[in-house]
Amino acid sequence: MTSLAPLVVGRAGPLGQLRATWDAAREEGARTVLVAGEAGMGKTTLVTRFADLLADEADVVSGQCVAFAGDGMPYAAVVQILRTMVERHGQETVLEWAGAGWASLGAVLPGLAAPSSGSDMERLRLYEAVARVLEGAARQRPLLVVVEDLHWGDPSTWHLLRFLAAALGDAPLLVLATYRDDELPGRHPLRPVLAELLRQRGTTRLDLGPLDADAVADLVTALAPGLSPATTATIVRRSEGVPYFVDELARAAAEGVSMPGTLRDALLARVRSVGEETHQVLRAASAAGLQVEHELLAEVADLPAPRLDAALREAVDAVVLVPAGTGYRFRHALLSQVVHDDLLPGEHARLHSRFADVLARRPDLSVAHSHDLIHHLFAAHRTEEGFRAGLSRASDRTLAHHEALALYEQALDVWDRVSAPASVAGPRDHVLQEAAGAAVRAGEPERALALVEASLQEAPPGLDQEVRAQRLALKARAMGNLMREGTVEVLREAVALTSPDRPTAVRAMALELLSTHLILGGRHEEGLAVADEALAAADAVGAAAYRGSARNSRAMALCAMGEEERGMAEMEAARADSETRPRTTVRYWINWSNQLNLAGRFQEARDAALAGMERTRAEGLERSGGVMLIGNAAEPMIALGQLDEAEQMVRRALEQAPPPNYVLHLRILTACIAMWRDRTDEVEQVLADYADVLGGRGQAQFVHDLTLLDAWRQLLGPEPDPASAWRRVQRVLLAPQGVAPARLWQLAFLAAAALRARAEAGGARLAEDDPDLAVLRRQLERIPDCGVRRTWEPLVTAELADDVATWRAALADPGVAAGQVVMRPYAGLGLGRALVADGERSAAEPVLVEARDRARQLGAQALVRAADDVRRRAGIAGPRRRTATPTELTDREREVLALVAEGRTNGEIAAALFISTKTASVHVSNILAKLGVSGRGEAAALAHTRPQLLGARGV
Repeated sequence: MTSLAPLVVGRAGPLGQLRATWDAAREEGARTVLVAGEAGMGKTTLVTRFADLLADEADVVSGQCVAFAGDGMPYAAVVQILRTMVERHGQETVLEWAGAGWASLGAVLPGLAAPSSGSDMERLRLYEAVARVLEGAARQRPLLVVVEDLHWGDPSTWHLLRFLAAALGDAPLLVLATYRDDELPGRHPLRPVLAELLRQRGTTRLDLGPLDADAVADLVTALAPGLSPATTATIVRRSEGVPYFVDELARAAAEGVSMPGTLRDALLARVRSVGEETHQVLRAASAAGLQVEHELLAEVADLPAPRLDAALREAVDAVVLVPAGTGYRFRHALLSQVVHDDLLPGEHARLHSRFADVLARRPDLSVAHSHDLIHHLFAAHRTEEGFRAGLSRASDRTLAHHEALALYEQALDVWDRVSAPASVAGPRDHVLQEAAGAAVRAGEPERALALVEASLQEAPPGLDQEVRAQRLALKARAMGNLMREGTVEVLREAVALTSPDRPTAVRAMALELLSTHLILGGRHEEGLAVADEALAAADAVGAAAYRGSARNSRAMALCAMGEEERGMAEMEAARADSETRPRTTVRYWINWSNQLNLAGRFQEARDAALAGMERTRAEGLERSGGVMLIGNAAEPMIALGQLDEAEQMVRRALEQAPPPNYVLHLRILTACIAMWRDRTDEVEQVLADYADVLGGRGQAQFVHDLTLLDAWRQLLGPEPDPASAWRRVQRVLLAPQGVAPARLWQLAFLAAAALRARAEAGGARLAEDDPDLAVLRRQLERIPDCGVRRTWEPLVTAELADDVATWRAALADPGVAAGQVVMRPYAGLGLGRALVADGERSAAEPVLVEARDRARQLGAQALVRAADDVRRRAGIAGPRRRTATPTELTDREREVLALVAEGRTNGEIAAALFISTKTASVHVSNILAKLGVSGRGEAAALAHTRPQLLGARGV
């Protein structure tokens, strides 16, 4: 037989795919490949061979997920990868790469850093630190990261992998993760994680199926060259193309033994071919899992060293075990499973009990921070001891949150099988509350909600009121994360259970949460009053973070109520207290940049959001908390006319899988950009996806933002419907309570534009006696003053008068000039339209040309089209053609243009350049705008006649 070096036959295609993805990772940034296949299909062999092929051009690190009784060991693969990094690069370098979140690495490698506190932001810090370490190593030398057996992983590892797939940047890095797709039943928790992974930029799936008959024959010949054609044909037939079964059948045939009928039989035959003492050692090793350290196995096997060494040598020679570091692992996971499944019940319990005794006496031999001890106790049916050990471990606040959650849930599962469990754990409803807290910190709001509701239902009648208030606040946090209705009512109940005469941290926390949700729901006056109560409670107990958050809420409420100056001053004053805790730090910068944007201070808002992102970087939260600030930077960038930069930022943020409320904000921004870009289908998709929010079921901010988006679509879309735009904005203007004044002014402008457009569609000017005009004027009188009034009021006046003088005044108004940049060409369009209506076509032409050119420069294709429509209806000559110079197209746009010139579709362009179809569509739209052409055909023709547009890729 040949050696155990990776032998890959019939996998040229998959290896080629991996090579192409590796090349893309080196050129364009990190990629992830999910390698799926049934047990024995050769996943490990493939990735090992691929790693060997990269030996001269990459560093390779690998980690294997480990399961105990079906439960994945927390961060097992991550621990192995980080240990390898420390061994290769040194602890100091690894901690430097980790950046501000370096201490969070102590949660998985206590020897690397002192474990940090178990705050709910620590999980995100850890994720970012791991990402930075991998990127740091990859920048020294391109890096291949292999994660084996995801199906045996734990939720912590899965969530980290999902984060990495989204967050890893431009470093030359490829993550290969393998899993058995035949071990994932319909409701397996890994399934939704895989689905989310495959939605990430740069993540692909590689399916390994059976080998064909020719490949099996080639593999048999390579493994056992002397076999007869008849024997080879038998192996081809029996193996069903499963490479590992081919291997076992070929080995059996070469050794002259009867070929087994199934893979399990083949593996059992191999194990039973060794001596009894070796078999005994293998049975002990199987109880440890796939891999075991030599010193631990020696303690458990309890054999003299020479006899143990002899048994291990025989196991290695029989290709059952292979040396691995300071221990041994089974050659294949199926071997470990077969040996363990073959244990007799009593033998199973005795072996696991022996492991538990050794680990209790020698905790230094634990490779899983006591997780393996707890597993062995339960496997040995020592439930009482496992219960105590699990709860003791779960209460460690430095523990990975998913691990704590799993341990609490394990304790709850065996609660009825333990004598006097409450004497060890306290009341069951308390353990449910602890589990719910761990679930919230682990980012599992659905599970948290179920657990905290159970804790409330099982609570005794005499439960302390503040404890019940804590549980209700926990429930509200889970509901808020899920964007569920009823959060305010739950928090009202929590506050009612606390005493205003006896301020406590619980009361301050509940009041602060209630004020936040009231303000997000548009109930600003009540939110302000509750924030004042929260501030008083926080002052009384010295809770700086709650004080900072309460001042945040006060500032938001004041601004929304029209007291913008007071609100902005309060926000600035809240900064010191807000920055005492990571969560309130992020919230402060989100709210501060948002209020600057609402005040029309767009450059300051952009700068504040970017400064907030820097602050999250200093906290080790750049790619989690910082993602939330990207939308707050992009929104004022849209107002400043920086549509390209804003779109790139938003799309990158969406790829990093932010929480649902931030996804909604980011998608609204993409739709806003798409609306100006004249990509109406994208706008309509967002409106359809969030129809329930647009209908009023959601946070007030998002209801109002979607209302603005829909009204703009109805006015500027290819098929304008001003009557629908009027009805849409009136839903908000008729009940303006809780709407930020800045949004009310823009809604009033859209209402005025709708009335003007509705009258124009009917072939007339807006009549003074139009009853809707009287309605709007009454509404305008009630809108509070605010910073952006100076922008929208001149435009409202121009829309309602719709004459040359008022449009000319609006176009020259400094308030309009200081507002959203796109409103300047909009006002120019209005002036051109008024001049045409007055019969001054010659005067209208330069005005419309200038408006069109400004709109084109901004990428506002919707206004370009609108200007062209006015010119066409007026019988004015067509727009001047202006095409881009080669330097105006980016390198990527030149690549895309070359493919457009070849007749490729967006999907084909995406596949060729390893980008998403949406990104390809964005590039094509930008190219059309820059070239000043109306379609792909014109762009292709221009590329052929002007090859310099393509740079080095001329056609």
